[in-house]
Amino acid sequence: MAQKTEILKKNERYLIFDESGNLGSRGRYFVIACIDTNNYKALHNIMHKKLGIAKKMFHELSILHSNEIKAKDAYPCIKYHILECIAKKDLQISYIVADLNHVKPSLLIDKNILYNFLMKLLIERLITDKDNGTTINIICDKHSTKVASGNSFSDYIKLFLLYEKEYDINLNINYMDSDDKNAYIVQAADYIANALYGYYEYGDNIYYSRFKHKLGSVLLFPWKLFGK
Repeated sequence: MAQKTEILKKNERYLIFDESGNLGSRGRYFVIACIDTNNYKALHNIMHKKLGIAKKMFHELSILHSNEIKAKDAYPCIKYHILECIAKKDLQISYIVADLNHVKPSLLIDKNILYNFLMKLLIERLITDKDNGTTINIICDKHSTKVASGNSFSDYIKLFLLYEKEYDINLNINYMDSDDKNAYIVQAADYIANALYGYYEYGDNIYYSRFKHKLGSVLLFPWKLFGK
């Protein structure tokens, strides 16, 4: 039975996405982060436990939201510890960061178009023909910019992976409310995205360094002009 459970875990991946930054309104960089894991329950459990402790210690944060403490609201000690705990789990972190100073103005007009394009670039790196015969669960925060246009993102990614790439995968795309009691994995991605944004926008390395050893794919867009 234990062997069968392990096989199931290896054949099912959870790609958990969140974003940080603003598409053209302020700031230079925009980040989409992904936590890639076969064991989402371990990530859920540690986030549930640690955020619960933080809420008891800092009541002023507990009243902001029902079940979450957003990374942008969290005190430095909370962010530092949460990121350390995430990095101890069996997972990999990948991301794409866009330098908005060098993104074509036409792409900035419709935020959903740019978001979908960046997600495609990142997902193309994460999902390959090696995933044929497996289940891929893509999980996003439903309050983020990219889902404002309904099912366009789901349709776009499904067409790309299942028809253009012709991958033989069982693909599930789910949106979670980050403040829901079952969405602690999305909150984990929020802390990663927030740390990455701070690293690129402000040169803040203290949080980024907590999970640097867990990095997988890193994409800079557009790579020829990025940071110049």
